[in-house]
Amino acid sequence: MRTVVEEQSVSEAVDKARNRYPRLGDVFEGMKWYLARAPERGEALDDVNWVYRQDGDADEDVPDILTIYTFDADRVILKYIDFKDAIL
Repeated sequence: MRTVVEEQSVSEAVDKARNRYPRLGDVFEGMKWYLARAPERGEALDDVNWVYRQDGDADEDVPDILTIYTFDADRVILKYIDFKDAIL
């Protein structure tokens, strides 16, 4: 299992989005858990950067999450994150 590191802009975006999405903390922690164990399940953007999209749940007011990250044998580094309302 790798350590997940958030760049400051990611942490700030998550903190700001918590006001809109009350369950975001749980969902975000779940996404980090998943990426720590299987970062290669995302899609390679280039030789270094990967993208992962996690579907949300409109009924539970959980957003879709898109994140760009890098990883090596020890760490996953979240470089960018965005949230969109899930579609019914």
